Amino acid sequence: MKKVTLGVFALSLVFLATGCGDSPDSVMKDGIKTANELFDVLEKIKTKEDAEKYKGDLEKAAKKMKDIEDRANKLKLKDLPEDKKKALQEKYKDDIEKLGKRAFGVLAALTNPEVQKVLKDAGMKEGGGADSIFGK
Repeated sequence: MKKVTLGVFALSLVFLATGCGDSPDSVMKDGIKTANELFDVLEKIKTKEDAEKYKGDLEKAAKKMKDIEDRANKLKLKDLPEDKKKALQEKYKDDIEKLGKRAFGVLAALTNPEVQKVLKDAGMKEGGGADSIFGK
């Protein structure tokens, strides 16, 4: 379960590093917004029944994540010069930290193996994150 939960958190960081837009900055903004939307849904999930109830929302979030990841790849965020990566991370540092704290807040609710299965079935994948987008 921790892997799925950490994967969900890591994917939320993908949103931080990506997003929809034509620039790395707009990608970050949209990523933060999408990550917060994902956590809005995840915070509602306490049981398998909750997970089933919100499965459609989770599937939409997973699709958004995939679209954002594709956009990040198109923008070649992994190839940004190190100074630009650091500048983006510094600019959005507070938002990133808030999302990190929020992610750990949902960890306990997502330890149920039945909930994890629904999350996985909804397209929530393990791995990802800002570091993978930036090639670390």
